[in-house]
Amino acid sequence: MSNEYEVLPLLIELAKRSCLSGPKRISKVEILKSMGTTPWKLRKLLDIAEEEGYIEKKYFGRRVYFAITQRGRDLLSRVYDDLRRVLNYANATVLRGQVVPGLGEGAIYMSIPMYVEAFKEILGFEPYPGTLNIRLVEEDIPLRQTLREKKIGFRINPYKTNREEYGGVTVYKAIIMGNGVSISGGALDIDKTKHGDEILELIAPVRLRDELHLKDGDTVEVTILG
Repeated sequence: MSNEYEVLPLLIELAKRSCLSGPKRISKVEILKSMGTTPWKLRKLLDIAEEEGYIEKKYFGRRVYFAITQRGRDLLSRVYDDLRRVLNYANATVLRGQVVPGLGEGAIYMSIPMYVEAFKEILGFEPYPGTLNIRLVEEDIPLRQTLREKKIGFRINPYKTNREEYGGVTVYKAIIMGNGVSISGGALDIDKTKHGDEILELIAPVRLRDELHLKDGDTVEVTILG
């Protein structure tokens, strides 16, 4: 049975002392102080980490040097990725709703090059020329105002041509989930709209109805990234 999470604090201390780059001589006194452990416990952790292949010892004369192995690197990388993902979602807002027919308002913005270029710059993709509309569950509607107050969205200012004037749009980076499938996309908060706050318009690089196998009434979960 692996003791990876038992030896993780030790690996972190060794990594801080450059044992990732090669064998290094370490001060056990410093590690004891940093980890707040006992000499007996430290010896045990070093033995476990070596036995399970997370570290290796090198001898230069009578001196002992320690190096983190590839297995130790892999554990540190995996924990780092997990923590980064958790912290990225720490400020996320989750909105739930059901798919409803749209009025075509969002599609208008998908047809104007200025907006499309702005969406590409903000979200990193060219959106499919249409939106998916969901009607938020009642208890999640107030969260839209909370999002506005957080000011975590990306603002696209109003746009005027010789014939038309289009309102501004706030774009939120989002993860859109339906039927167990997730897609990176965006949520739009359009200034001028016939919809109320209960309707949220979503965009993605693909047609969401097709990719998530959605029909009217299906439940969608949207994670707005902070």
